[in-house]
Amino acid sequence: MTEHLDDILAEWALGTLDSSSREVLERHLAACERCRVEADRLSLVREGLLALESPVEPPAGVLAALMAQMEGPRRLERFAQKLAAFFDVTRERASALLELMEDASLWMPGPVEGSELFPVETGPAREGMMAAVLRLHPGVRYPRHTHLGREWNLVLEGGLREDGGHEVWPGETLDKLEGSAHGFTALQGPACLCASLLEGATEFEEELAIPG
Repeated sequence: MTEHLDDILAEWALGTLDSSSREVLERHLAACERCRVEADRLSLVREGLLALESPVEPPAGVLAALMAQMEGPRRLERFAQKLAAFFDVTRERASALLELMEDASLWMPGPVEGSELFPVETGPAREGMMAAVLRLHPGVRYPRHTHLGREWNLVLEGGLREDGGHEVWPGETLDKLEGSAHGFTALQGPACLCASLLEGATEFEEELAIPG
């Protein structure tokens, strides 16, 4: 199944993607006809909007506010409702978690070099599950492991590619059944932020590169 990049096509058309994400998208466009068609459509829409009227100098602070929403602590707010349902917390609590994730002191070393964990306290429907947000830096591989219980994942930023080639992008989920096994690598671009819930434990088939 081909994975598409609708989530960042609009930013590409507006010219606001960072260089790493733009390179990833342009490589994808070279191989994906469906996304090329959508990219062409968005480019035409942008050109049409620009032709409607002469450029107007935006009010002071508008660009800064827009960039803060796209790149600052509020950039993940669009996922607040989905994250609230994922962890069984209120929308307000989910928004607070997204902001707290900007505090580097609240992260702890992850299970592999190049990763960190942000522990999360869930709601009653997720009681007994291990809950955290995993940050995996670009190019870092999470070793192959077997799930001794079910696992649920929600990607918030960046992306990951399983060893078999399946890619997961922001807003998408990856659910693994008990007894399933996989390894994955963070894609190039921003660090992969992945909310995770785990029943039971995992058994690693490869030696972990413990941080430090």
